[in-house]
Order: sequence, then C-alpha cells, then structure tokens
Amino acid sequence: MSRYPFKEKADELMSRRMGTIKENTFAGLVRRYTRMERDFIQLYSDKNVSTLAPSKFTSEDIREFILYRKGKNVSASDLGHDISALKDLCEFCDNTCVSKCLAQNPGLKPRKKSERLDPLPYQNYLKILEKSEKIPREDFRRLRTYTMILMYICTGARNKELRLAKASDLDTVKWEIYYEHVKGEDSYGHPRTVPVPDVIRPLVKDYLLAREFWLLKNKTCSDALFFAFKDGHGFMSGNSVRKAKKLVEQDLGIKFEIRDCRRAFGQYYLNNGVAVDSVSVLMGHSSTKTTEGYYCRLREEDAIKAVKNRWQ
Repeated sequence: MSRYPFKEKADELMSRRMGTIKENTFAGLVRRYTRMERDFIQLYSDKNVSTLAPSKFTSEDIREFILYRKGKNVSASDLGHDISALKDLCEFCDNTCVSKCLAQNPGLKPRKKSERLDPLPYQNYLKILEKSEKIPREDFRRLRTYTMILMYICTGARNKELRLAKASDLDTVKWEIYYEHVKGEDSYGHPRTVPVPDVIRPLVKDYLLAREFWLLKNKTCSDALFFAFKDGHGFMSGNSVRKAKKLVEQDLGIKFEIRDCRRAFGQYYLNNGVAVDSVSVLMGHSSTKTTEGYYCRLREEDAIKAVKNRWQ
C-alpha cells in the first residue's frame, strides 16, 4: 500500500471527472476529498478503521466514518454529500462497501429535512427601497449595488442568474428580464422571463443611464448588466455579489442573504393573491412542491379567509 492511498485514488477519480462537471463543483469535490482524507487518517490513527485504501474499505469502516462525522454535528446535507462522494470513490475502485454499509445499517444515512427559511422581512425591503431613492446618482458604486439587490428581491433571481445577465437581457419597453443562465442550465433547467415591477423601474432607469455614462467616462464597454469594477469589467463573481450586499447591510444595519431576497419574491406575490402555480413558474421551479417546500407558502390567515363560508 502506498503512503497516501486515499489521496491517490481521489486524485485519479477527479482527473477522470475533469471537464465533465462545472468548475466550482469540481473545486468543491476536491476540497471535500482533502478533508475526508484527514478524517480517515485520524480514524486510522485511532484504530477505528482498518485501512486508508478506498479499494479495501469495509462496510464497518464506512460505518465508523459516518458515525465520526455525525459526532462532529455536521448538517444532514453535508453528511449526505460526504456519503455520496465516498460512494463514488469506492465504486471507482470496484468496492461497493458504502452501499453495503447503508443496507446493513438502516437509518445511518441522514434524511434531508425539508426546511423553509424565512424570507427577507417586508420592512427591510422597504428600508432598501427608501434608501435607494436617496442615493446620489453620481455615487455609481452604491447605485449599482442597491439596484442589483432590489432586482434580486423583485424578480426572484438566484445569485448567478442576475449576475450573469446581460444588459440586452433587460427589456425596458415590456419591463421584463430574461434569465438565461439558470440552475441546471446544462440539463434540467430552462431559461425564463420575469416581469420587473413598476416600483423599481425609475431606479433601474437611473442606473442604466449612470451605467452608460460610467462606461463612456472610463472608455470601456461591458455586456454585463451589473459589471465588475476589475478584470475588464466582465460579469461579477458570486463572492463579489455577496461583498456588494455588505454595503447595503452596513448602510441600513440589517443582515440578509441573497436567498432571502428570492424567498421574499415568492412570499410577497403569494401574500398579494398570486396563485402558487404562477409564482412557481416565475421562480423557475419544475413543480409547486419545491416552491412551497423551500421558499414560500400561503399564510395561515389567508388560507382561513379563503375558506370562510365555503363549507356547504
């Protein structure tokens, strides 16, 4: 057995997967295997597993690893990803120990619990909207950030959908935005068009004018609706969006995530009487089960109001 059998097999597997999965997914898997190797080294040092070679892992070794990770209080989702990655690695070595372990130990694999988190509070949305109206139009960085955040809220975009949108994807005649780079775009995802509410249209118009002026002043051009200030003014990275969001948080003394904006989009429309089927389509979900399970659901008081005097 070589000195680093886990790493060698993980590297071999990832070399085969290069170019077959997205770059960020690939990088995430490399990090996961690196951390898993450290875990197995610790378990082997403590004599809790019999080997460090994935081709020789037993179902009992896998059980010890899963219990070790559970003892670290990792989330069900994270543990589930660990198990899937380990299964792929072992089966790459013609070893079915992971499947065998799960079959022999019912309930060992965590069940992913459907959890619907809270949307961005309506009062925080109003704070952001009110602040956006007071931003000096020559403060381009702040204007860009507030316009972007309000577009996330008012169109329900995922992080990458809006940051990868082109200026030409925004139709200011119909007031609609076309999201091309959706979740699962290479397989199950489909591009979609979402209306831009009239409440933010004046801000968006001001931003587009300021955007054009800024590009002319700096003698450059960009296809990105919300471009980066570095690296040739191309599309922003996911991390750049999160950093920009911090500007709003610091201005207003609030904390939120981009996903909170997406949940708010669905919940606000539902609260205003839009059918869940329509909300689901606008959010790019394949069914209302995802919409109601993870993002938004009709409020109890609205459900009560809807059925009052309807029992015949």
